[in-house]
Amino acid sequence: MNRKNISIEISEDHPAYQWAKRQSDSVNAMGHIGTHIDCYTKIPLEAAYTTPIHIIDCSEAMPTLAQVETLELSGKSLILYTGNFEENGYGNSNYGAKSTVLNSDVLDSILNSSPMFIAIDSYGIGAHGDEHISFDKRCEENNCFVIENICLSKVMLDTLDSLEISFDPTSASTGKRCNVIALGKEGAVCEL
Repeated sequence: MNRKNISIEISEDHPAYQWAKRQSDSVNAMGHIGTHIDCYTKIPLEAAYTTPIHIIDCSEAMPTLAQVETLELSGKSLILYTGNFEENGYGNSNYGAKSTVLNSDVLDSILNSSPMFIAIDSYGIGAHGDEHISFDKRCEENNCFVIENICLSKVMLDTLDSLEISFDPTSASTGKRCNVIALGKEGAVCEL
């Protein structure tokens, strides 16, 4: 099986790193840059998972209720491919400006199908600020966790089979740095 690390690592000279260091709560801010799991009210029970996936290509528009209401996501990771990372790179004004916000009823429908994780190649599933945090908390109430800022390309979508997800549950930040490995289908090339 082909393996590809799709986590974003941030160097000390990256603008996102510099921003986090300037924050009054820099420990918490550092957890929210690069690839991470948001954990405001609880954390996943294990420190490592391997999950099957379901991918939605939402590079043209975020999913509608009709697209998600019949999904079978129990025990899976839902991957939302927005194209934001591939088009804009990470952590710049264009990346932050692209809307990758789910409608509230769409999120409820997704959570009703019990995914373990929602992984997105963008800054999150809620609008910046209070909605972002409230959407993450709604996920946590349903034992689902949002993994933000994964590196995906459109050519990878047909080859992905599952994800290996690991993180440090002892981190003091509400954003837990996360390592995400994409596993490709047998014989497929998992390219980025």
